[in-house]
Amino acid sequence: MKRLNIKLPVKIVGCIIVLLGILSCGSSASTVDEVKNYEDLKLFAQKKEFEIENRWANPMRANTVSFINHPNFNSGTINLNGNANFIRFKGDSIDVFLPYFGVRQISGGYNDRGAIKFEGIPEDLEITENEDKKYVRFEFTANDDSEHYQFYITLYSNGNTNTSVNSSQRDNISYTGKFSKLSSE
Repeated sequence: MKRLNIKLPVKIVGCIIVLLGILSCGSSASTVDEVKNYEDLKLFAQKKEFEIENRWANPMRANTVSFINHPNFNSGTINLNGNANFIRFKGDSIDVFLPYFGVRQISGGYNDRGAIKFEGIPEDLEITENEDKKYVRFEFTANDDSEHYQFYITLYSNGNTNTSVNSSQRDNISYTGKFSKLSSE
């Protein structure tokens, strides 16, 4: 069997590698076409018609436990790809479903759900625009059955989000993800 020996000049291979490297280092575009900068983000956030899908969960205690057991491995980050999760802002109403990973301090009752769930109108909603750091933050509280939550949601003009949740019955947890326009269901 004859073997074909195809040799490309080293310069061409080098140029292809450099070109692919340059193309892969592009800036991260926003997931929302209408948000291109901080001014667009402020207008978008004021409408309160968007949804967040988180890609990572960061239980607060997991980092400490992981570090004590394995000092060279300090990652408590959990990949949420494939797990249902959302935060939907629909005007004055908010719908939240976030999987929870962490320690529950107080039992929620027999057959109680493990996720953080809330649907309704939040209390004490504050929207903060930070011109220096170029973000918009939503802070609000919510009560669901016997549990009280404090949410801190930060939107950035590149489409990224950070969400922190404090609970009256569980350890704190944070999430990172992306925001998009509210899809019509």
